[in-house]
Amino acid sequence: MDRSKEEKVWKHGRTGRGFHTSHLAYHVPRIIIFIFLALFSHAVAEAASKYAGDFLTLGVGARPLSLGGSFVAIADDSTAAYWNPAGLGRLSHSEVAFMHSSLGDLDSYDFVNYIHPVGKNASFGLSWLRVGVDDIPITSVRFRTQPVGPANRPKIDGTFSNTDNAFLLSYGRRIGGDPLNLFVGGNAKFIYISALRNTNAIGIGGDIGALWMTNPERSNRLSVGVVAQDFFKTKLYWNTPPENPGDASNTDTIEPNLKIGLSYAQDIASLNSRVLLTVDTDSLYSFEMHYGAEYVLADLLSLRIGVQERKGVDTIRQMTAGAGLRLSFLTGAAFSVDYAFLSNDELGNSNRISLMTRF
Repeated sequence: MDRSKEEKVWKHGRTGRGFHTSHLAYHVPRIIIFIFLALFSHAVAEAASKYAGDFLTLGVGARPLSLGGSFVAIADDSTAAYWNPAGLGRLSHSEVAFMHSSLGDLDSYDFVNYIHPVGKNASFGLSWLRVGVDDIPITSVRFRTQPVGPANRPKIDGTFSNTDNAFLLSYGRRIGGDPLNLFVGGNAKFIYISALRNTNAIGIGGDIGALWMTNPERSNRLSVGVVAQDFFKTKLYWNTPPENPGDASNTDTIEPNLKIGLSYAQDIASLNSRVLLTVDTDSLYSFEMHYGAEYVLADLLSLRIGVQERKGVDTIRQMTAGAGLRLSFLTGAAFSVDYAFLSNDELGNSNRISLMTRF
């Protein structure tokens, strides 16, 4: 079964030893980007199965989505498991996140994950992302060779669900202190897709990421993030028989995607606030751009705005916006609720709310 054509329509309709640490701090960001670019130089030129597994590009978390999907160089909460698993090395407390929304009034889109720190400089994560349409009726008529009419009315024989699922097992850790401030991480990814009449597909893939930042204690901070998603090409194996005997099983391929992000944060002590500016690009769809800005007042109230590109027959730019409320406690625990507004002229505007608790 070739789902890539169906997903294409969806896409166009719419998101070492012996070195001194200061020496490493200067060279590591360049080395990381060079390695990832070399690894993925072939991905941009290949277009086969380009839209397979497109649900994986929708993004998670109302905060990142309200920033135009630009979060690779931020990755400072539990959604880092999706955006850049290297950011999990920054987390020192357990976190749970939830998000639910609808896509085009049909698909339900859900995300939930749990992050658990291991020591002071590393964390594991487990995430589930699901996009699906449930309770789709299966109908039949009494006389299949005759047209539908008063004597041959369709009846509902049952229902089925069409779902795309991704399960992520994530790990991120810090591998250097000041002035290096380098984090690395990765995802092991299991994908399960189900459709009509017990048709399904499974696939196993992986992501790797890196995050470098200047001293987080400074009043102004610069961060660079790089993520290689599906770096070995993730194969989806369908249980449908091949068209011709002796042919290989039906498969789709999720192409590699290189994401590079840059963020800059500036504290404003006189107003007890800070400003965050961020920009990302990804290679999968001809280097779409993502921009975002966030203003945080007293670590309590956040206001956000962003722009995300969608490249297809034409390049369109969609506005995003949102807000967040965060309650923090002296123990390090916190609770936040975030809202995102995403504009779309063709599919309609959408609203997403996510919750996060840290304990």
